[in-house]
This record gives sequence, C-alpha cells and structure tokens, in this order.
Amino acid sequence: MKKPLVLLVDDEREFLEAVKAGLEDKGCKVITSEGAPQGLEILSKTIPDVIIADLRMQPLNGFEFYQRVKKMEQCKDIPFFFLTGMKDELAEKYGLTLGVEQYFLKPVDLDVLIEAVKKAVVK
Repeated sequence: MKKPLVLLVDDEREFLEAVKAGLEDKGCKVITSEGAPQGLEILSKTIPDVIIADLRMQPLNGFEFYQRVKKMEQCKDIPFFFLTGMKDELAEKYGLTLGVEQYFLKPVDLDVLIEAVKKAVVK
C-alpha cells in the first residue's frame, strides 16, 4: 500500500508539527497548512488522499473551509476529518450532517487517527 498523502490544516504551528511527525512515523506523507486560505491554495495544485482540518481558524473556520473544498471539482470526493479542541455536540452533528467522515477531539490518539486515515484511503 502506498503512503497516504494527508493535508493537515490548523492555525497552530506547534500542533501541526507534532501531528505531522506522528502521522509520518505511522507511514503517511503529510503536507501542512497554517490556516484555510493556504489550504485552499495547496488544494489548487495538489490532491491529497485525506484532509484533516481544525474547526477554530481565522479568517475561515473549519466549516467554511470544508464547504469551499467540497465545491472544488477535484476535491469533492476526498475524505475529510475534523480534528479540534472544540467539544461541542452540535458542531460535531453539523459537521457529520455536512458529510465530514470523522470528528476527532484534541489531544488525539494517533493510532486511532492513522487507522481512520487508512480506512478512508482504502474505500
């Protein structure tokens, strides 16, 4: 199995670096983006296997980012996960209603996250 390519979008650099290192240790290739605008720019040139994004970001939050990504023809079928520090059942339900595959809370268990990435890539 080829290494899954993950786009990781969060506005906290330390968090990005920590999760990137963990995912790479578990066999993924990771592109990081500090925020949604940069993530959209990356997606105009690169098609990852999975997108993982935070909810609380500026100027676009995770929901807005998700909706823009899904309007991009080349990205509409890419599995999308939220990884957030926001424990909010309404936000989780709303994300799942939009079509987000999974909703993870920080701090995340990397083994659980990598398992979800691998399952999403195999589909």
